[in-house]
Amino acid sequence: MMDHPLDPTLWREGQDFEAKEAQGQDGAGKLPRSFWETYSAMANSDGGQVVLGVKEQANGRLELMGIARPDAVLKELWDQLNNPQRVSANLLQSGDARVETIDGKSVITITIPRAERSQRPVYLGGNPLTGTYRRGHEGDYRCSPEQVKRLLADASQRPRDGEVLPHYGLDDLDADSLSAYRNLFRSVAPGHPFLAGDDHDLLRQLGGWATDRETGSEGLTVAGLVMFGRQRSILDQLPYFHLDYQRLPPDNQAGAPRWIDRVTIDGTWAGNLFEFYRRIWPRLTETLRVPFQLGPDMQRRDETPQHEALREALINALIHADHAGRGGIRVRRLRSGFEFINPGCLRLPVEQVRAGGRSDPRNPALQQMFQMLGWGEKAGSGYPKIRMAWQEQHWRTPSLTEDRELDETHLRLTTESLLPQEVMSELDQRFPGRLAAIGELGRIALATAHIEESVNNRRLQELTDRAGHELTALLQDLCTQGLMDKTGRTTGTIYRVADAPVQADDAEAKEVSLGAKGVSLGAKEVSSGAKGVSSGAKGPSSTEPGADPVKTVAQSQRVKPAVLRAALMQLCRTDYRRPDELAAILDRTAKTLQNKYLGPMVKEGLLEALHAEPTHPRQAYRVRGGA
Repeated sequence: MMDHPLDPTLWREGQDFEAKEAQGQDGAGKLPRSFWETYSAMANSDGGQVVLGVKEQANGRLELMGIARPDAVLKELWDQLNNPQRVSANLLQSGDARVETIDGKSVITITIPRAERSQRPVYLGGNPLTGTYRRGHEGDYRCSPEQVKRLLADASQRPRDGEVLPHYGLDDLDADSLSAYRNLFRSVAPGHPFLAGDDHDLLRQLGGWATDRETGSEGLTVAGLVMFGRQRSILDQLPYFHLDYQRLPPDNQAGAPRWIDRVTIDGTWAGNLFEFYRRIWPRLTETLRVPFQLGPDMQRRDETPQHEALREALINALIHADHAGRGGIRVRRLRSGFEFINPGCLRLPVEQVRAGGRSDPRNPALQQMFQMLGWGEKAGSGYPKIRMAWQEQHWRTPSLTEDRELDETHLRLTTESLLPQEVMSELDQRFPGRLAAIGELGRIALATAHIEESVNNRRLQELTDRAGHELTALLQDLCTQGLMDKTGRTTGTIYRVADAPVQADDAEAKEVSLGAKGVSLGAKEVSSGAKGVSSGAKGPSSTEPGADPVKTVAQSQRVKPAVLRAALMQLCRTDYRRPDELAAILDRTAKTLQNKYLGPMVKEGLLEALHAEPTHPRQAYRVRGGA
């Protein structure tokens, strides 16, 4: 076995990591073919480290194998890196591949950097459509042609929103939207030269109308269309364009409405970005209760740094979205916070966005349109501004994440403290007398997993100033104590609050208790680990009036189909859910759910699929019209 820094139990969750035996047929060492898929995948994700000469066992432990001829393996590596028929780009510097000696055996550590946007996709075999990989929760996966096309589009130096649209003109715009924008612009900057001309001139100055320098044709741009366009005109060009705001109910229990207020593209309004902002901004801020402040002129300022941060979050979702992508922009007002989801992953590393100082907008013309109204930052200071405003109120640090499989960016702003009293009281009831012994850092980890439904190493790094390997050791210790449960591997490892220990008396001792592999759903903890059932009823379970169908299914091996359908409807109410995710929650196989329930429920109009191809490798489902 291996000691730190190559021991995965201490650091692998803080960065992407892969171990490969690399023994070859003669056992002396050879670069494995699978290395190149990992190289492409890490380069197209966040980078990572590969260790050759190490075997990963089924239980996740590492076994030191060693490489007898490391120099020959290194030579093969460098030769192949410079072969464009093998891989499209060599990202390694001389120090990125080195030989380490551990317990008298040689291993090779290869640090693979994240590729720059202009270098993506990094692909194999000379064909990006068939040779591009990315990292997922379960390792490397081949990108679909649609994902590859998005990577290629992002690699271009041409702005995504600057494309001139043939056969589109002013008639495709909503006149009221453009007029309202002009009036707002005039109130912010009276006498601005952009306002001197007609609508055509104003659009040209804003980037909503342009001339294609290669063809000489001119017309409406993507930016002008999505900012001011009519719904039908937008959807003719961008069929997956979608805008959706929901105010969710304060709980996630069965029978509760899916939302209590909603604004979505429904034909009753223009359906463009500008009108969407105007409609939902008052709804977002009406319950943001923070004390007013005094400005430099000693006058009352009703708009606080928290209001400015919320506006920054909303505008970021609108201007950084890939409007040709699926899923659309979703804004949610939660019981204790806000969530912003936009199609398209970040164009900068998450760490760079958090640090600030650099900006790489996907849609610079849209960014300018909002900035002319005094909304939105340009110097890469948007996220630090959000974070500072939230820290000022001692709220939980914002959570900024990417879902590469769905190609989305998520920003969650929670208006709760790190250790809310009601949460700590609930955890103390679940684990009586045990919270004091785990320290403040352990309590933060446990409370975060409870509030946010799960926690991982990177999220705790956001919330604290501790190193990744220290946090991994903490999380694993909480698992050992029975306070948390762990699923996944490497950077896909997540932790959830464990179920309360079962207190069974002698009369109940013969019943088989469910295991402690709790899967969080909203405010509930659903146990889904064991295969056994209670010695009670032998037939299919049905729900009692008011019972939670998800919990019923997770705790029973046999349930009526109607109960399982109700559980799926509840889980897919607002978010797309993958079959493997649903299977883990409900303790069923993904194949069974797909064939017997999800597919038929799509045909019946109860659910909708994220991808048109039923067998798409990243297929996911939600209630029709649920988000």
